[in-house]
Formats: sequence, C-alpha cells, structure tokens
Amino acid sequence: NHYKLSLADCIASAGAQAVQSAGGPVIAIKMGRNDVAKADPKEKRNILQKETSRSLVDTTLPSPGLDSDGLRLYFGALGLSEEEFVSLCGAHDLGRHVTLLNMPKECLKNLTRQCLEEAPVLMPFISENPDQFSNIYFQKLLKWYDREVSIGEVAFIPTDVDLVVDEGLRSFVERFARDEDRFFDKFTDAYVKLVDVGTKSRGKY
Repeated sequence: NHYKLSLADCIASAGAQAVQSAGGPVIAIKMGRNDVAKADPKEKRNILQKETSRSLVDTTLPSPGLDSDGLRLYFGALGLSEEEFVSLCGAHDLGRHVTLLNMPKECLKNLTRQCLEEAPVLMPFISENPDQFSNIYFQKLLKWYDREVSIGEVAFIPTDVDLVVDEGLRSFVERFARDEDRFFDKFTDAYVKLVDVGTKSRGKY
C-alpha cells in the first residue's frame, strides 16, 4: 500500500536513522501516521501517582525529576516493560545539553526559550564518545553508583540515576552494560512500540 508521507512519519524515520547513523541498530518502522492539528496539552488528563511526591505523573512528557516509581507509571501507561524503558534511557548516551556557562546576563535573569536554544556552551551527557550510540551510558551509570566517576565525566539527571538507585531497574542496567547486543535489541523493540502506534502500512521501512 502507498501512503502520503506525514510529518509524524518523517519524525519517526529521522529518529531511527539518527540512531543507525550514530552506530546503533537498524530500526525498521511502519508508515501511515496521521498528523494532528495541534499538540497534546502539557498536562495529562489522567494523573498517576504512587506514595512518593516524585512519582507524580501529571504531564504528557516525562519530568526529569521523576523517581523510579514515576518512571514505571509513565512508561507502563505507554505499554513498555521495565527493561524496555530502561533501554530507551540509553539514548542519553548521545547528544549534549544546555549549560549556563557564558550565558548572557539577561538570560540568567530571565531564562527564555530563545536563551536555551541559543545557549553558547553545550555539554555532553556522557563525555566519552557523545556522538556514538553504544552501551557506555549503562557502564557510566554503574561507575557513578560505585562513586568512581570524575568531574565532567557524566552529566546525569535524576531519572538517569533512578535506574541504578532502584535495585530492580539496576539489574537491567547491569545487563545492558555487559551485553550491547541485548541493549540494541531491546531499544529497537521499545522504539518501535512507541512510534508504530497509529500506523497503517503493512511493510516496515
């Protein structure tokens, strides 16, 4: 079947190609997504929470301050297993984040979207090979857990360290740190689950 290529198809395809181009797995996905007229609201309609305050899931994008229970609630609602959402976090092996280094004084007083987009200094999440998709992220998490990382070696956010502080999730971190092929397989499964919702094509591309 032939379908008009949507913007949603392009985004899903671009993500898969970016991972492959960085040395990650080849991810074949379906096509035929429908574009929408407006984005989802920032706030979730159905709020989820367990006992802790940091487990509150009230936004459509996951908060970087979620604890491990919050991660389970958020990704569980998307149909992902614990091993699958831990594998997705491995994408933090790639890329760089905004810092306040050399930020104009005006931005330090009022940090706008433009300030973030035009930040003069970006730092990698993982200083070792930030443009290479691999299982180094999980190895660095374990190194952080053992208090063996040096300054500037990693720039983890709370949801990263949740994966090793939580004993159940740490078992997957240890598995992926040992076995990159397993990480690639589970990442592929998780990515496809996320982006193939609402597709119409029979074939994968």
